[in-house]
Amino acid sequence: MAALPLLELGPDPRERGRIHGSTLANAIRDNVETYLARFEAAGAKREAILKQSEGWLEFIREDNGEYADEMAAIASASGISPVEIAMLNARYEITYLAFGTEANVANTRLEQEGCTSFGLLPEATANGRTILCQNWDWLANVRGRTFIQRVSRASSPAEGKPDFVGFSEAGIVGSKMGMNAAGIGLCVNGLVTPRDGTTGMRKPFHVRCKEILDAWRFDQALSPIVQTDRTASSNFLLGHREGEILDIEATPEHCAYLSPVDGVVVHANHLVKETRATSQMERIAPNTLYRGPRTERMLRRQLGRIDRNAIQDVINDHFSAPASICRHADPALPPEKRVVTVAAILLDLDERVLYATDGPPCEAPFQAFPLYADEISTDAA
Repeated sequence: MAALPLLELGPDPRERGRIHGSTLANAIRDNVETYLARFEAAGAKREAILKQSEGWLEFIREDNGEYADEMAAIASASGISPVEIAMLNARYEITYLAFGTEANVANTRLEQEGCTSFGLLPEATANGRTILCQNWDWLANVRGRTFIQRVSRASSPAEGKPDFVGFSEAGIVGSKMGMNAAGIGLCVNGLVTPRDGTTGMRKPFHVRCKEILDAWRFDQALSPIVQTDRTASSNFLLGHREGEILDIEATPEHCAYLSPVDGVVVHANHLVKETRATSQMERIAPNTLYRGPRTERMLRRQLGRIDRNAIQDVINDHFSAPASICRHADPALPPEKRVVTVAAILLDLDERVLYATDGPPCEAPFQAFPLYADEISTDAA
């Protein structure tokens, strides 16, 4: 079993970036090439992407200086240009602009991206815990180029920003999935709408993720999502260890909110609650239309008794493979567009443990990463 790289990091963003860049330099280079190839497959020239990334570099410097300092240190330590590091950290906005273009093209061999996430309140789980979980389905070439960061900063608000443990891609500062010392957890899904890319540069998705895990209170964790408009649409699933979960469908100009019903909330890659924008991901990934409902049905059959086995059954599901909840590469697609479940992530917010697989969960077991290394954890759910 391959172990996911674990970086033990401290409060200084420059030191975090230095360790990140020096340790994962080869994986960062691979991710740069993977994304440039993906953008070129969507019709964007390398020179144009890097020029756009210069703008994102300047935006992040002005928007979040600490984030920019960490990016700069990653670039210096890895020997990769600051513009290319900025491209990775703004790759969500760049990617989803490409997806928006592809959604308007009648081509059945387009990329079929997908993520399936769900949240479980204590009344839904067998042991009364609050759980977030997702299959993170993304470019197959990113597999093996991800890492876990365990960041020690502060265990109380008086000391600074909270400690956190999170999952990310080599070269990217913000963790898309993770939890912090305040008991706040985060999972995410991609969305596509017609307004993506029309509102100008706004706080990048990965910076928002970082700021969510910087929060000590749940309301503060919501602020990075809802306070400003967005460049690209995305879905945020937030939970708190005291038994609270909220799902936010965030389009460039609007937000819609889903709360758990009977302790369960599920989301895939199409809009469910938002009616002021047109959902477009299903044009390129029609599998989103059944992954969410199928996940919810499977969970509700075990309502009040959902344990690790029940969760494993969901995330291992292969209905309509390879475009299933547990995603495998479609050999009919070009290599740069092939998608797999790069990782399954389970966040036990009560026990403060992040579980992650290195690849599809049907073939890769969960690895446990407690927020505090000396804490002895038990199985989630």
